[in-house]
Amino acid sequence: MNSLKLASAALALSTSSLASAQNPVEDIVVPLFEAVAAEELAKASAFMVEGAMLHAMFNPSGATGDGSVRSFPAAAYFQLVTGNYENIVFDQRSYSVADDGRTVWMEAIGDLRLEANGAPYRNRYVFKISLNSDGKVSEIREWVNTVTLTQQGIAAN
Repeated sequence: MNSLKLASAALALSTSSLASAQNPVEDIVVPLFEAVAAEELAKASAFMVEGAMLHAMFNPSGATGDGSVRSFPAAAYFQLVTGNYENIVFDQRSYSVADDGRTVWMEAIGDLRLEANGAPYRNRYVFKISLNSDGKVSEIREWVNTVTLTQQGIAAN
């Protein structure tokens, strides 16, 4: 019986080691954002769990109370971004990985163009990307300078 418990523990350890052996930045976050920038949304979806959510933490209206955080299914949000912007680039990226190996912070300067008129749209972003135990994105929180949004005439919804 002890050998069965030992074998089970070894299997559990090797399974968790596989999940933690991945590099969350290089294996998940970078390819996810590269797929979005390339407007390859099916490829981007492969890095996310079904039902992954994106929460926009600041509201362009300036509201800070209940309901001010805007939440979207991540796949739909990326569809919205690629439909409204072209030349999607995230420059000057920096990454921090939490000790749990399942939380990645990414800072970047967005360099995009509005699809409607080609006007430049540059903003500073902070993303908190949460991975599930299988190493897929389950949630993204996005902080962005909402003054830049409102100066571009972007609606607060």
